[in-house]
Amino acid sequence: MHSLTKTPVITATNSSHRAEQLIELGLSLDPEARSEAVARLIAATIHDGSDTALHRFAGTGELQHQKALEELTDVIVPFEQEGWVDALGRHILYAKAGGS
Repeated sequence: MHSLTKTPVITATNSSHRAEQLIELGLSLDPEARSEAVARLIAATIHDGSDTALHRFAGTGELQHQKALEELTDVIVPFEQEGWVDALGRHILYAKAGGS
């Protein structure tokens, strides 16, 4: 007799909620967002499309500092996520200065 087990389905809503939780946890442990993993997760969550420096950074870790900073100035996020933009900006500036 075969038993069927249900495999949880991850929906965009669940994935988005999980990403938000991970970002909040990461920033509570590392408010300056020096962790590349936290910074890349933020970039993945807020980028404006696949042909952007933030998308490239999120997917590959390749950081085009100036382009990413320029894109950050145009990002529109809910009030609750403005701290994420600030943290990502700090990460980019820190990495540009050779800190990561």
